Amino acid sequence: MTVNEREEFLKKAKAAVKKEFQRRDLSVMQAVRSIDDLDHAKNVLYNRVLEWFKLNFPEVDLANEEVLCKIVAVFGKKENLEYTTLADMAGEVKAAELIELAEKSFGAELTSEDSEALKELASGAYNLFATRNKIEKYVGSVAKTAFPNLSYLLDPLLAARLVTIAGGLERLAKMPGSTVQLLGAEKALFKYLRRPGSKPPKHGIIFQSPIVRNAKEGNRGKMARTLASKLALAARADFYSHNFIAEKLKQSIEKRERDVK
Repeated sequence: MTVNEREEFLKKAKAAVKKEFQRRDLSVMQAVRSIDDLDHAKNVLYNRVLEWFKLNFPEVDLANEEVLCKIVAVFGKKENLEYTTLADMAGEVKAAELIELAEKSFGAELTSEDSEALKELASGAYNLFATRNKIEKYVGSVAKTAFPNLSYLLDPLLAARLVTIAGGLERLAKMPGSTVQLLGAEKALFKYLRRPGSKPPKHGIIFQSPIVRNAKEGNRGKMARTLASKLALAARADFYSHNFIAEKLKQSIEKRERDVK
């Protein structure tokens, strides 16, 4: 190989690698995995914030984890709760309830040093909630562009998760519907293969789609097969032809829904 041929070969190789790195589904996949990492991190930190805050306010009762982290980040301890600001965060009814509980609370009073440290932790946890929301919006936006057919049949975030589990849009486009149907159910499938007496899984992550989840229990397998076969076609259209065929696929799915009722 001559020097010119070697340089040309390297040039083409670099161009191919650059093109591969520019695939939109790769960024979406990283974002989806980041969401999972953020979920794990914020759950761990939320539980730590809650346990710490309950030393001071054991009666606190608030289902919204994000709001609770924000309240702790702002006030730090029950003695600092102030109705107007609290009402903006949790609503007037809940704010009044928390103020009343705080006045009757038998929790220990935190020192200023303790409270400031707790506020820092809660602020970090709250920021993770905000970051997750921003990343989720990014995934939804890019998914509609990167794989519009899949995003039409599923919601964009679920479509992105399907692509991520498959290992990329190209790999998903090459899968038959039967494989698409079970993506995300690998553990259940391995269990079935290792234990002949157990039941095989009927669906994987696509169960999160209302098309499958809202079907009658006896029809979920049928709807999962139908949806998976259409998703396989949608993935091929998104990767190969770039034609928008999702409306026709959706009509076919809806017809199947009516037939199995």
